[in-house]
Amino acid sequence: MLFFFGSRSSKIKKRKIRKTYCPNCETKDSFLVSTFGKYFHFFWIPIIPLFKTHVAECSHCKISYSKFQFTPEMNAALQKENDINPVKRPIWHGCGCIILVSFFAVVLSISFYGVYQRANNPEASNVEKDPRKKLLANDLDKLSSILLKSKDSVSIALKQCVTYDIESGIDTKKIEYFSKVNEDKILVLLRIKDLKNISAKERKVIIDIVEDCLKVIPYHNHIQKQYIGVEGKWNTVLVKTPTDSDLGGRFADKNKLLSFYDKTKIPLDSLK
Repeated sequence: MLFFFGSRSSKIKKRKIRKTYCPNCETKDSFLVSTFGKYFHFFWIPIIPLFKTHVAECSHCKISYSKFQFTPEMNAALQKENDINPVKRPIWHGCGCIILVSFFAVVLSISFYGVYQRANNPEASNVEKDPRKKLLANDLDKLSSILLKSKDSVSIALKQCVTYDIESGIDTKKIEYFSKVNEDKILVLLRIKDLKNISAKERKVIIDIVEDCLKVIPYHNHIQKQYIGVEGKWNTVLVKTPTDSDLGGRFADKNKLLSFYDKTKIPLDSLK
């Protein structure tokens, strides 16, 4: 990766100095002094203001003089001009520094706010350490479009029904499925990567289709609670449980599915 950084300068003021003579043509009061401000940049974004330089040009003979070539009279005239009309560096010379300070201030504020929230809400910290998250992540990893009847007969029946009910907009052959039973509860997960042709508001119909299909699938009769999650290409887009739902169609809280897992029966290896 290439990084472009270094120093640059820009003209920030131009003034005329008096009571001076050009050493070359001896013209009186012919100097215009340009003041340049140097700054350190990163990818051409000004980060840190540096020093200022001055260049005097004779308006008669067009000879230029850098600061170290100024005569004592020119230095005195420039100093007097600075006292009367000082040079102010533009704010944008340090805008990168301001942006960086603001960025770190926001990050620190968010961090401190998170620490404060966890200190005043111990339950939130417990949620972060909830071992059921790992169980859900493991089940999400099992989503597949290739299903075996010996391992997931419910998903096979569900796939046939969903394929029949979804009319258009989705390539049903690429939908991935996974289902799991926990006593009187069933977890049904789908991953549909090509949802871009369906608006967010209309995506909740997928949940309705899954629920209708589960009603006609001859799975365990003792199942009373359904937990349904639909994954998009990058994130969870739909969630519905017996007590809660998140059906906006864009971003859904998959942690709502955690109640499917029984805390008292979590394998010890999931706590590592």
